[in-house]
Amino acid sequence: MSARADAQMRAIEEAADVLAKRVREWAATPAEEREPVEVFTRRFMLDLNGHGWRLTPAARVNPLGRRILDNPAAATQRGAALARTLLPQRRAEGERE
Repeated sequence: MSARADAQMRAIEEAADVLAKRVREWAATPAEEREPVEVFTRRFMLDLNGHGWRLTPAARVNPLGRRILDNPAAATQRGAALARTLLPQRRAEGERE
């Protein structure tokens, strides 16, 4: 076998081992606390397909975490101005209800 095929076989074996572990944990959970089997299986498939196989869970990406503001003070002022504008409107809507 080629090195690539060997790596693929190892990845399949690792995935099968982790799936077996997750199924055992799912089965050991009380029935009323278990997630539906469809959710469980889709979550596992998305872990494999959408994130690529890895032994550790994929980290969530924070879309705001990588954004660097040109002028943080100006952004703060814009946010405060927006809050001052919208807050009276929200209060007025709440009083009408």
